[in-house]
Parts: sequence; structure tokens; C-alpha cells
Amino acid sequence: MKPSRFNEFRFARRFRAINRLVQILLSLSLIIALNFISANYFKRFDLTKSGAYTLAPESKAYIRQLKEPVEIIVTIPKETEEDEFGIIRQDLKKLLREYEFEGMRDGKAYVTVEFVDIYRQRKRAHELATNYNLTKENAIIIASGEKVREISQIGLYEYDDGKTRGFRGEQVFTSAILDVSSKKAQKIYFLVGHGEMRLDDVDPLRGLSQLESFLSERNFEVATLDLAIDKNVPEDASLVVVPSPQASLQPEEVEKLRRYMSDRNGRMITLIDPGRRHGMDELFFDWGVLAEDNVVVDVGADFRAQGGDLIIRHFAEHPITQLLIDYQITALFGQPRSVRTDPASANDSRLQVHQLIGTSDKSWAERDYRTQKPIAFDAKRDQKGPISIATVSSRSSGIELGITIPGGRMVVFGNSDFITNNRLRAFGNHTLFINSANWALDRTSLLNIPTRKLESHQIVMSESDLQRMLTYFAIVPAATAMFGLLIYFIRRH
Repeated sequence: MKPSRFNEFRFARRFRAINRLVQILLSLSLIIALNFISANYFKRFDLTKSGAYTLAPESKAYIRQLKEPVEIIVTIPKETEEDEFGIIRQDLKKLLREYEFEGMRDGKAYVTVEFVDIYRQRKRAHELATNYNLTKENAIIIASGEKVREISQIGLYEYDDGKTRGFRGEQVFTSAILDVSSKKAQKIYFLVGHGEMRLDDVDPLRGLSQLESFLSERNFEVATLDLAIDKNVPEDASLVVVPSPQASLQPEEVEKLRRYMSDRNGRMITLIDPGRRHGMDELFFDWGVLAEDNVVVDVGADFRAQGGDLIIRHFAEHPITQLLIDYQITALFGQPRSVRTDPASANDSRLQVHQLIGTSDKSWAERDYRTQKPIAFDAKRDQKGPISIATVSSRSSGIELGITIPGGRMVVFGNSDFITNNRLRAFGNHTLFINSANWALDRTSLLNIPTRKLESHQIVMSESDLQRMLTYFAIVPAATAMFGLLIYFIRRH
């Protein structure tokens, strides 16, 4: 009997040991499987109201297009006597974490971020001094290959009356990444010589200095073009913008633009105001666009701002306007003219013309705006709304081996006020223009980067409020304890 009991006991011990070993192996397998699944299949959610932990679609698109790794180096120390640099470091750490995450593709890091304390990490500081000539603290540099760019801390924030209003870090870093990773910046020429709006003008009503800064942040080169002097549109022109000519272009100038658009598959954005003879009717006819001599009047209550500007709410589905539609963003225009599809364009199978922006049902295109006072709708002469005030046109160059060859692209707006200094940042105006430029340049995946508002939450309480709050919070645990004691005594007796 004893040997039998001993064998049973020994078998039980072995069984328990094997059972524990199996449990350990299963636990390890579960942990490994969970880590594998979490590393390869996961979803991140930004629960903040302002989207503090989410990059703009434009930034994500730029990062996805990186071909070579980009290195971001910050030498702001973790422990600093100046609170200002401590805040900058915290904002940068939060932002650059998102760049690192978006930079991971196919197991390779296309964006790496490194915070270096040059006083404690002497060896690394020596390497930075040798490679990037960087010897000072509180520096921010971005490098890719042989191209290096340093970022100023002042440009990271947006100020209003001396107070910090917003964090512009994403705009600055995305612009810098474009700068060091792009082999060649695309160049935009703005036409001059006919009273057009100028890039160096700071006037709020006619100046484009804000637009120049806006485009430079997105790694565009901007220059001026005078067709009365230049024989042709320059070879390095990626896009030509005609911003509100006040006088008619000469026939030879229009012919230069026609050759650029047809022979070189050019890209062009034209902004023409009502009451101005632009002289580009033949060019527009080539591209299926009809810009009539009228003024669009909109009396819809939801489509007029207090200052008399036109609030744009109707957008056709198109890569240019999709962001505005998805987020229900409006645009703010001055007085527009109608710009619509030319019916004759239907005869050209290679041409695709789309009306982009429309006014309300209570609008009309007034033909007699020069002579009729006051302006009133005439069913016999005027066109009833909604009225198209922007049109896009594209042409295919032909088909070879079954592949459609892309041709030129043109965007025509019946208003120019929406890109001036006092309106560019209003509503979705800047989004509308930059998306038009991106579409014209075949960069439809690139959208707009907004400035992030700085949010702070503070609770101000008086002493009586504090005492009252402590009392309320004390009642709950005290009541729970009393209820527990009552149950304890009931069960004992």
C-alpha cells in the first residue's frame, strides 16, 4: 500500500509541475501574441478637443512621400532655469512624437527625433559640432543628407498684442522637412504689369504679403512675371498666377500664356474681379471657361456677412473643395462675377471642365450693374441663381499605350479679395487657394495645416467653495463606510 501511495504522490507532483510549465508557456505565448498584434495592428485616437495629438492631413501626406530619412535634433536641455525654454521643450516633445509615429513605414523610420543635452552628452555634442557645426544649446535643426536647416524658437508661436496666441510648430517643421527633403522647390510666378495685386504689398485690401509668407512656409518659391518684357513664360515655372489685373492684357501677352498652357501643359490660376476687362477671353475659350461681364448679387440671409461680404457655402465635390465640404468650412468673398463652363467645351473630348463654387438660390448675375440704380433682378436679362463663381479645367495630352498623359490645368475665380491680407486667414480662404495650387500641380493629397490654439484650463475657487467641495467629497466615502459597518454588524448578529 505504501509504495502505491508514494507513486500516486510522485505522479501528482509531476502532473502539477507539468501543469505549471504549460501555464507558463501559454502565458508567454499570450504575451508574445498580444505584443505582436499591438505592434502591427493598432489604432490611435486623439480625444483632445483641439486635436493636439494629431497632425494635419497635409503633414501626413508630406511624410508619406519622404524618400530619404529626416533627422530632427533639439538641444534644449531637460532642466533649464528659464521657464520659456521648458514650455518650448514640452510643446516640441508632444509634436515631434507624432512626426516619429507618422514617419514609420514598412519597418523603417523616415523621421527620427533626438533631444541632446550638449553639456552632459559630450561625445554626441562633439559629433553635432563636426557634422552640423552646432555648438550652442537651445537649438533646433532638421537634416536630410547634406541639407541642414535651423529653426528659430520665435517662429514657433503666433503672437497677438505681445501675447502667445497659437503654436505654429507643425507649420514650421513640415515646411523645414519639405525644404531639406525636396531636391527642387516648385516655383510660382505672379503676373505683374496690369495693376495686379503684389506680393510685397502689405495693404490689407490689395496686398499679398500674407500669401507670400503662406506659400514660402510650404516650400514654394515665388517670383514675378512681366510678359511685356519676358519673351515667354520661364522654363522653371511650375504655376502662373494672374491676381486681379486692373487693365486688359495685350494680345501678344495672352498668346504667350496660350502657348505656355497648350504647348507646355502649363498650370495656371486666374483671379478676375467684376467690372474689369481682362482680355483673356480667347485663353479661357481654349479651356472651356466663360467669364461673363456681370456682377453676382446674393440676397440670401445666410450667405451675406455683416460687412456685405459673400459667405460661400456651396462647393462642388472636387479635390480642391473636399476638405471644406467634409468639415463644413465656409469661405469669405468680396463682390464676385460669374465664371462658368463654356457650352462649346463639350465638343472637346480631351477637356474636362467643372464648376467649383456656387452662390445661393436667392442670387442672380446682374448684367446691367453699370447703369441700373438700384440693382434689381430682371428675369429677361439676368441669370437666376445659384451662380457659378469659380471653374476648374484640365486637358489630357493624349493616350499612348493605353495610358492617359496628363496635360495642363487651369483654375479661374470670379473674385480676388479672398486671398488679400485681410481675408486670407478668414474661414477657409487659405485652404481654398492652397488646395487650388496643389490640384493644379497634381498634388491633390496635400491639404492645409492650421495653427493650433493654445488651450489652458484653470479652476478658480474661493475658500468657501473649497470647503464646500471637500465636504461633498467627504460625505460619499463616510456614507460608504457607515453602510459597510452596518452590514458587518447585521451579519455578526
